[in-house]
Amino acid sequence: MGTKGRDAALWLFFALMLASILVHAVSKVLFLAALPEVALFLRYCAREHPKAVRRSGEMGLRMVVLLPVKVSWARLLLRLDGERMGYFCAAYEVHVKSGTLPLVDYLRILSSDLEIAAKMFPGALFIWETSAPLPLSIRRMVRSGRSVFLKNGGWPVPRFPFTGRDLRKGHVKHGAVISGEELFC
Repeated sequence: MGTKGRDAALWLFFALMLASILVHAVSKVLFLAALPEVALFLRYCAREHPKAVRRSGEMGLRMVVLLPVKVSWARLLLRLDGERMGYFCAAYEVHVKSGTLPLVDYLRILSSDLEIAAKMFPGALFIWETSAPLPLSIRRMVRSGRSVFLKNGGWPVPRFPFTGRDLRKGHVKHGAVISGEELFC
């Protein structure tokens, strides 16, 4: 599901709740239609996110958390953004743990974590949205035009208020990369 899936579920839930308030005739139907979104949100908070943090730590990732995303949802995000990527067998959202490291150490650890992730999951799609600087390996891939893209702004699904992402508004970039043998060289 990922954070974008969580945001979509929250937006849909509140839209259905607002519609049930405004349209009294079918309010019970709309209320019942909103219950799966609540279940998705609770599943993300109670199960998916803590499990992803634990698994990333077990893989030896020090700064990166890989949050699994359904391949169909990742394809939808790419289509909404107007991007066509090649075949990928799995999809992950890349989340970076915040810290107070100097920039050089931050980029070195981030690059090493991304190399580990690419080796562990060949053929997987990694998506991100960040205002933090990207490692040199990612910037080189963007310039070379391989299975990667990087755009200014966020993903098409707007973030839900109070969901706690620390992004500097004017400097947000989003992108995706398909891992492979030649990536992160």
